[in-house]
Amino acid sequence: MTELDWRLRALRGFLRRVPRGRYRLLEMLAPSRGRVIARLADDLGAARFDADLGDALSREVCFTGMYEPPVARVFQRHVPRDGIVVDAGANWGYFSLIAAAACGPGGSVIALEPDPRHAEALTRNLALNGFTQVRPMQAAAAGAAGTITLDGYGDGEANRGVSRIAAPRAAPMPGRRFDVPAITIDAITAASPRVDVVKIDVEGAEDLVLQGMQDGLATKRYRAILLELHPPLLRERGIDPEACIRRLLEAGYRGRTIDASPNAYRAAIDPAVPVERLLLPLEAWERSPWPHLLWLC
Repeated sequence: MTELDWRLRALRGFLRRVPRGRYRLLEMLAPSRGRVIARLADDLGAARFDADLGDALSREVCFTGMYEPPVARVFQRHVPRDGIVVDAGANWGYFSLIAAAACGPGGSVIALEPDPRHAEALTRNLALNGFTQVRPMQAAAAGAAGTITLDGYGDGEANRGVSRIAAPRAAPMPGRRFDVPAITIDAITAASPRVDVVKIDVEGAEDLVLQGMQDGLATKRYRAILLELHPPLLRERGIDPEACIRRLLEAGYRGRTIDASPNAYRAAIDPAVPVERLLLPLEAWERSPWPHLLWLC
């Protein structure tokens, strides 16, 4: 693997300036095979990562420096220096790398990733940067400790962020199936009097993760929660997405929806943009198939 050469760096600079039109341009202009050592955007900490260009998320970050700019910017702004962060559904580590740079060596990041292939990539990316403040765990955040079955992505898929808890009695997804450890966020953070940010992206198991946070929610130990909600996947499991919203509201948290409009994408490219410009009223979540929500206590 090599670092990006000057031609790819020039392409990256161009693509970043067209945040909402970049997906078509990525398909047209950017290589879709191979591996390179790339970096996150300088204003997200410039952490290095092993970019697999066959993975859509990794490829986008390689050639633009960012993924989901409004979400990344809101997340980054809530990670204080020397802060404590939990990244549930860490994938290859995009948000964990942002958190590690933001909190610095005096902080602590727990990165949970159940799919063993992503967990291996996560560990590799942390080593590339010498981030000893990040503790990777190959485990799923859930409602109770134990073991769960995970349906993983197919090796040839471009979207590799789809690994999720296997539905009972359902046929396996066209990927791989794994039995993985399950843990609760309450348990792994029990020694911390506060947790500054919990980021949750668990492909339809949000209700279980929140169940495993009930003690910390009751005491407001979790200061900020960044929740990606997957209503269709929750409904497949017989769970009303409103149940996740109600649990947080009843615990006394205030919710906002992160704006995913073209204007928000353009604004979030600027590291100085006020976070308030990237937020909508909570009710806006109903207009998105997979809304991102910010919850504060």
